[in-house]
Amino acid sequence: MKTFQLRRYELKPENAREFVAWVKKEIFPRREALGFTIEWSYFDHQNSQLVWLAAAKCDKVEFEDLSAAWDASEARDEAVRSMPDSLIKINASFVEIA
Repeated sequence: MKTFQLRRYELKPENAREFVAWVKKEIFPRREALGFTIEWSYFDHQNSQLVWLAAAKCDKVEFEDLSAAWDASEARDEAVRSMPDSLIKINASFVEIA
């Protein structure tokens, strides 16, 4: 079983490219080290959104536990210290691959 979470980050346009580069360098590898996979990502220039699909080989409850561990981790705290000032809002939802 694999669980998928679609993540959409609304960004300030003036720092969006810097933020996308930071996520790819600092967030993706650290999340993968905790058991997530990053299935794909793209940047929507028109809407200034980074959209990506996180996954883990587990059910939804275990995914939520893994997410809570990520939120409480030193790895996340370390990465956030260097986060560019661009994030406006995070929208995350569980999705199924059709």
